Amino acid sequence: MDKKREILFNLNNFLLSTSIVLDYVNNEKKATQLGHLKRVSYIALSLGVILKLDNKQLSDLCSYSLCSSLALNQSSDNKSLCELSNEYVKDFPFIQEQKDILLYQKEHFDGSGTFGLKNEQIPLFSQIIFFATSLDEEFDLSNFNPAKKEKILNYVKLNENILFSKQIVDSFFKLNESINFWLDLQSESDILLFIYTLLEDFSQALEFEKLLKIAKNFLKLAEPQSKLIEYVGKISDFYALEYKDKITLQIAAGFCKIGKLVVPNDILQKIEPLDIYEKEQIRTYPYYTKKVLSNIMGFNDIVSWAMKVQERLDASGYIFGFENKSLSFKDRVLINANVYDALLQEKAYRKAYSKEEAIKIMKNESSKLDISITNDIAIIFKI
Repeated sequence: MDKKREILFNLNNFLLSTSIVLDYVNNEKKATQLGHLKRVSYIALSLGVILKLDNKQLSDLCSYSLCSSLALNQSSDNKSLCELSNEYVKDFPFIQEQKDILLYQKEHFDGSGTFGLKNEQIPLFSQIIFFATSLDEEFDLSNFNPAKKEKILNYVKLNENILFSKQIVDSFFKLNESINFWLDLQSESDILLFIYTLLEDFSQALEFEKLLKIAKNFLKLAEPQSKLIEYVGKISDFYALEYKDKITLQIAAGFCKIGKLVVPNDILQKIEPLDIYEKEQIRTYPYYTKKVLSNIMGFNDIVSWAMKVQERLDASGYIFGFENKSLSFKDRVLINANVYDALLQEKAYRKAYSKEEAIKIMKNESSKLDISITNDIAIIFKI
């Protein structure tokens, strides 16, 4: 592995980490309880074992399950969810990539689903993910009791050859024979133990360029208008940063807003002034950015830069209260670039500022933002 151009990357480790924030989107839009994507993956993998999938197939099934609701934040219906999620995962390094798994994840076995595929036209992985997702959305599997189990079994049997294939239904009834299956669903730690024990380690050397593509997709999810990655790239070129420093800083820029997925859209898009509690909720997002990225192997530098994006030189930033001496040059580049990017974006509560207005605002914040970097941004973008 070329450490200057590649990172050791495990897709399931990455997706288990990012599922933390995607669960909040599911909670907001689908009213599922936190841990939803891990439960979906647990059910899918349990079915995969019954269906005798091999190790590579199981690993990919877990990955597809964990990113099944990837574009939910940008979706208005099942069709857009499937189309956008399917598009985003084209940049993901699956072991044996399969075509259109997420595109057809809302198909019904009788052909009454989103795109009208039926029977064996529907990819097996898509069938499994639809089954697992349906159960947790319908019945909240984080909270188990015998009466609910009976309702689930009746629901599954009633929908045999309608929503679900006989193969999936029969496999599920085999799972039902073990009480451990039901009890493990209520414990995130037991689910994680099951996943990590079952799956083989398929970590691979991934080019930074490919990781940057993934980061760009996550920035789109959190902040569709953002050009932060582009700005960080141009600023890095101005300072003649080495390739690895530049691209990892760009990757950090792509992931630095991932914690925003925890914040409800009605707060982020609110036109009226935020109340004290809403402001506090928005200010928590760097905490969740750190929480997600800290769990991804090889992301030490990336998380260090990304988590500080709202810090300020005078320690007035949030959420960690770092001050001048604790903020490196790269920290400051990302902080200043983020402010510049934010000011140029149109928000629900204000119009976008011009480049000139943005620089003027930033210069007036010289006690908070590195003035030399602000001046250089003005030069770089010809202001």
